[in-house]
Amino acid sequence: MTNMKVLKKTKQKPMLGDIFSFQILDGKFHWGRVVSLTANVGGFDNCVLIYIYETQTEDSDEIPALTTSDLLLPPIATNELPWKKGYFKLVDNMELKREDFLPVHCFKSVLRGTYFDDKGNQLDKAYEPCGINGLDSYRSIDDKISEAIGLELAPD
Repeated sequence: MTNMKVLKKTKQKPMLGDIFSFQILDGKFHWGRVVSLTANVGGFDNCVLIYIYETQTEDSDEIPALTTSDLLLPPIATNELPWKKGYFKLVDNMELKREDFLPVHCFKSVLRGTYFDDKGNQLDKAYEPCGINGLDSYRSIDDKISEAIGLELAPD
């Protein structure tokens, strides 16, 4: 069970530059973007690296401005299940420009207390926003989004 609603299941794999919407509150759509398909995070290769934005709209096809200054969460490494299960709905694909990326993708190893980039290289320090060095499922993404917007977590 999740707070996110099923919008449209697909067998199509996410692609670099994909812009997707998802719904967690009735009448409001949130937005995300695929920024890498080759991330190495937490020892997992070829992760889908996504940004989740704070911006909300009332229409699922009305793409708002998506900027790195408007991130709801640090970058998240995941797999294709959020799309296959229908939680993330592809809206458009737009070429990524330099300004669409954070300068550094940073992930903290909770076990070691060290920091890594999206290629698995150790960093000298934390760079904000800094995520967790591991692979997130659609359930853990749902929990992170719910916490960030002040919703109770979905029951297990």
